[in-house]
Amino acid sequence: MWPFKTRWQAKQHAAKPARFYGDGGTIHRTGFVDVETDAMGTVVAVWFRCQPLPFKQTFVAPARATEMRHMMTRYDSTLTGVHIQDKEQA
Repeated sequence: MWPFKTRWQAKQHAAKPARFYGDGGTIHRTGFVDVETDAMGTVVAVWFRCQPLPFKQTFVAPARATEMRHMMTRYDSTLTGVHIQDKEQA
């Protein structure tokens, strides 16, 4: 017998000692990350729904930028959740 009432609860259990953020456990239903930049284009924050995500900004050569733009046109994906391990849980 399934010991969890929802898939979200099962994902929380499977994520331990970390946590799962997404699916049925959030109010928002976006399927992508939001990237916030300042006026100079420097990334200042990355979010999935209401969850801030760690990030590292990397500047790439023009050829790599073109390759990545092309790659994104080939995939039709939706982000449904993230597995997060907070520092105090490590």
